[in-house]
Amino acid sequence: VFTLDRLHGEPVVLTFIATHCTDACPLINAQFAQVSRDLAIDHVRIHLLSITLDPENDPPSRMRAVAKQYDANAHYWQLATGSPSEVHRIMRSYNVLAQRDRRGYADIHTTYIYLLDKHGKLTKTILASTDFSADLYRELSVDWNRLME
Repeated sequence: VFTLDRLHGEPVVLTFIATHCTDACPLINAQFAQVSRDLAIDHVRIHLLSITLDPENDPPSRMRAVAKQYDANAHYWQLATGSPSEVHRIMRSYNVLAQRDRRGYADIHTTYIYLLDKHGKLTKTILASTDFSADLYRELSVDWNRLME
C-alpha cells in the first residue's frame, strides 16, 4: 500500500492524471518521463508522483500500463491509484477538479503540477503547459536547498 507519507523526507512533484485522457495527460506523462530521466542522470532525489483523478476507471493494471508505456523509473516516478474515496479526498486537498462525461470518465480536469518540500508542504503550483519539463527541472535545481529545509 502506497501513502504520501512514504515520500516525506524528499521533495515531491505531484500531478493528477487519467489513463484514458488523450489531451493534457499524455503531455504531462511525457514531460514527467523526461524530468525523471534528467533526475536519474543527475542522481537527484526528488520523487515524481502521478495520482489518478479517475480511480473508478484507473485500476492498478491501467496505471502500470501507463508506467510501462512511458518507461517510468520507479526510483523517481510513481503512478498511483486507490479507492475512490481515498483518491477523491486527496484531490480535494489540492483543489483538483474533474468533470465526468456521459460515459463516466473524468474527461475535463485540472492540469496543475504541485511542488512539495521534503515535509510534504505545498511550495508552488505550476500550470502544465506544452513544455514545462525544462522549466520544472530548472525550478527544482534552483529551489533544491529550499525544498530540503
